[in-house]
Amino acid sequence: MTHYLKYVFVITTLAGANTAYAQAQEHYQELEVGVGGNIKHTHTDVNYKNKEFDLHIHPLWESRYVTEGRDNLAGNGIASIATEFNYKNFAVIPWAAKGISSDYSELNLNAIYTAHLSERIEMYVGYNYIKAREEGIDAHDNELSLDFAYFYADDIQLLSSVYHSFDASGTFLELAVKKDFYINDLLLLDIQSGVGFNAGYVSDGHNGINNVKFTANLSYQLFNQLALYTYTSYSIAVNKDEKRFAGDETLRNIFWGGVGLSYQY
Repeated sequence: MTHYLKYVFVITTLAGANTAYAQAQEHYQELEVGVGGNIKHTHTDVNYKNKEFDLHIHPLWESRYVTEGRDNLAGNGIASIATEFNYKNFAVIPWAAKGISSDYSELNLNAIYTAHLSERIEMYVGYNYIKAREEGIDAHDNELSLDFAYFYADDIQLLSSVYHSFDASGTFLELAVKKDFYINDLLLLDIQSGVGFNAGYVSDGHNGINNVKFTANLSYQLFNQLALYTYTSYSIAVNKDEKRFAGDETLRNIFWGGVGLSYQY
């Protein structure tokens, strides 16, 4: 089992109509690691807008380790820490995780490039090296990913993410829509729903639609450089057939959540 690189756009700003777009430029957008080691595109305080280089640190606890709708650690949680080195449109992001009450560990080394294709469209190209260890068995993988974000309005984004595993010789596609709620200057909420499609990425799972997922993310700015964030998710298994596909055994209807910190240096 390996971790699967994909982007989750948790708190983004807007490229909408001209007035709204100008207002959005007050926030600087960059990459961070979010829940489950997923890469997300987020905004930070305007004080960081003119810094070519910055560093972020993120410890995180999650009640389960879920990817592609699958409960990877049989109901056990996972703790992780990530460090993001951001320079202009590039980001290098190491992510290390350890299973809670399970013999599992994982290291991801991510390299991401962001391209602003237009006022409303952004593209993200990524490479991820993965090293995992479970019950004394090592696994390695290399992945490529391509993501797009379309800013339909100042608080609504349409998202697509496709990532390919060289080890499995397969691909997984996720399509989602996200709604942002800017409660106040300190408190941000977003709700996201999406659907996942397997094409050989989970090599022993069924191809086609695999799951539908709903997520609510909440972040609170504790101090100028420190934020607290939490999330809850629910994934619904679609077309599960564990009698024919061994990889569908862990494809389940699952509820889980997480809590962490984000420190900007």
